[in-house]
Amino acid sequence: MSRRARASGRAAGGGNNITTPNLDRLAREGMRFTNALSTTPVCTPYRGMLMTGRYPTHTGIMLNFLEANTSQTNIADVFSAAGYRTAFMGKWHLSAGGFKMAWVGQEEGSWEHAQPFMEANPDYDYVPPGPARLGFEDWAAYNFHVDFLAAPYYKDEPEKLIMDGYESDALTDMAIDYMEEARRADEPFFVMVAPHPPHPPWDRLPDGYLEQVPETLEWDDNVPEEMKTGQNLDEARAYYAMSKNADDNMGRLLDYLDESGLADDTIVVFTSDHCEMLGSHARRNKMVPYDEAVQVPLLIRWPGRVAPGSTTETLQTPLDHMPSLIAMAGLDGPAGLDGVDLSDEILDGQAVERGAVLMSNYTAHWDYYKTASQPGATWPEWRGVKTNQYTYARWITGETELYDDLADPEQMQNLSDDPVHAEVVEELEETLQTLLAAAHDEFLPGNAYVEWVDRGRDH
Repeated sequence: MSRRARASGRAAGGGNNITTPNLDRLAREGMRFTNALSTTPVCTPYRGMLMTGRYPTHTGIMLNFLEANTSQTNIADVFSAAGYRTAFMGKWHLSAGGFKMAWVGQEEGSWEHAQPFMEANPDYDYVPPGPARLGFEDWAAYNFHVDFLAAPYYKDEPEKLIMDGYESDALTDMAIDYMEEARRADEPFFVMVAPHPPHPPWDRLPDGYLEQVPETLEWDDNVPEEMKTGQNLDEARAYYAMSKNADDNMGRLLDYLDESGLADDTIVVFTSDHCEMLGSHARRNKMVPYDEAVQVPLLIRWPGRVAPGSTTETLQTPLDHMPSLIAMAGLDGPAGLDGVDLSDEILDGQAVERGAVLMSNYTAHWDYYKTASQPGATWPEWRGVKTNQYTYARWITGETELYDDLADPEQMQNLSDDPVHAEVVEELEETLQTLLAAAHDEFLPGNAYVEWVDRGRDH
């Protein structure tokens, strides 16, 4: 969901286009992060950071459709070792799937390269039990699909199953059934539910939700007039319809926890892997350093432990989920994580001093190792720094951008060449270099990482 579709009910295009009463409830009953970031706004890199607590340059999880390194300790490994039932449901996207033969050892790769492998291996999106599941023991997942109205999934055998009804609704049913089974067995659980929607294609919607979205939307000023009609309007309305459905399913999960008596013993986390531009800066999709792509919702509830209605402006990244949740559960995690433990702030309100975080886009295509000079490179590589006040980004093509996010929240004025802000640019460039060094990131062209495919990547 978008930055403005979080607890306030506002959406990426601007204005009060939808309401989100269940996320509002979650915010009232827990903590809302106003600076939660998808520091690499792409599906798989975000998931890799969430699972490992480590930078993509330390894991190799830099783009979609690759095989995650199984030699590391993941968040589910920690909970499983502590006696929790661990389950993953929904969109996995940490396996190469049909792209397994598309770019291994190749710079370019293409859908055509994948076809022979897909034809010979029809269950290419099946992830078998074992190390490839990164610590999750129970499974109802599919690597990646776009069939939201007849969603496929696998359990422990390579037999493709089909969900009953809209994917997000079916996954919520599965999650509730799983938690109820664990409750009756008096067993602790760690469950991750990851629906594909909101996600393109935008014509596969849950029944009755598009009618809840206005036909005329309110837009931010950074959306050009030509993007407020036609295809982009249709896509934005579909995005909000999917978001409304996500809100309803969050409400179902909260109701179950409250009615079952599990609420006081259950930490609930609601967040997203990235957001969509939906016309802001005349762009669609993600993979850019702008607020609409990198700002994500993050709401955490734990009755009696997390202060209701609390908010924090502390910068939060996907790297931080693993150390924070492990600490909140009273468990010991592995050493050498890149993320920061925010549990003291979440539980006790002790603010964490964090001046800046690293943001990145490693390749110029979300599925292939490309660099900006190659054909099809729609999203040139960049590295950036986010502080509470500024967004600073440097593109591999040499351009820089600086935005004062407090004075200019829609990021409409690039200050990087403004003499008044020359000192700020210099300081943030120094900060960027420091953060890159800590991440062992040499800011290489995207096609320079081909040799990392399916190899151990560890510093």
